[in-house]
Amino acid sequence: MSSSQPPGAPSGMQLGQAVSTYLGTLPAAEREAQAPMLLRFSRWLGPDRDLNAIMPIELERYQEQLGEVGIDPTRSLDGLKNFLADAKKRGWTDTNLGLHVKVRRKPAATRATANNNTATAEARVEMTQEGLAALQQELYRLEHEVRPRVTATMQRAAADKDFRENAPYHAAKEELSAVQSRINALRDTISAAAIVERSAADRAGLGTCVVVRDLVEDEEFRYTLVGPGEIDPRRGKISIQSPVAQALVDHAAGDVVEVETPAGIVHYRIERIEPAK
Repeated sequence: MSSSQPPGAPSGMQLGQAVSTYLGTLPAAEREAQAPMLLRFSRWLGPDRDLNAIMPIELERYQEQLGEVGIDPTRSLDGLKNFLADAKKRGWTDTNLGLHVKVRRKPAATRATANNNTATAEARVEMTQEGLAALQQELYRLEHEVRPRVTATMQRAAADKDFRENAPYHAAKEELSAVQSRINALRDTISAAAIVERSAADRAGLGTCVVVRDLVEDEEFRYTLVGPGEIDPRRGKISIQSPVAQALVDHAAGDVVEVETPAGIVHYRIERIEPAK
């Protein structure tokens, strides 16, 4: 498979084109194994997205949502990490975005403890009324539009009978599994929803916009802390349950907080807190 843009081009490579080019360089067996995961990543960010414009926070959110839809990140992120490292070697990105992809493998006992803690934490999921409405709309769309469409696609592909080389069938089957997992997760979240009022603007909390400064890089970032259904990394809207948000919650302007990110530990000073718009 060839690309209209030669390897080594400094910018302008679209994500979908880059994924297709990369998959074309892999042996057949590895290509079949990696294609569903990389194509899912491409669909999530958008195949027309400029590869060099992808932000680390988007990679963080992608890794978070894998767990939300029931996909084991340890089985899905190695290939993505390799793809992003290859993109840097080809000059499609200025930096190795693969460094922001963290494949964390835990011992079985640790995983069991984490799962128990997660189950307890998820017994009550705080969100705004707007966030609940967004989740309900997403659930309706998945159940009445997306799942029937993907099911029909898989049934058409199954008519081929030769499942060994039937890439469209396997892709549709995996997509259907992901859609159903997301539906199940939405049902669980909605059933555990606890509607809360937006926090006051003097301390970081649900519904506030927090402007922070990275004390090492001297860069300013703006995060809006939201509940499920309102997350939008491109607009700086991050989950109230994310590591960044949890480090900021209940702190006021002037406080310095330590945040664990996929790139490592960073220190933020809260510059100001504003009501979310």
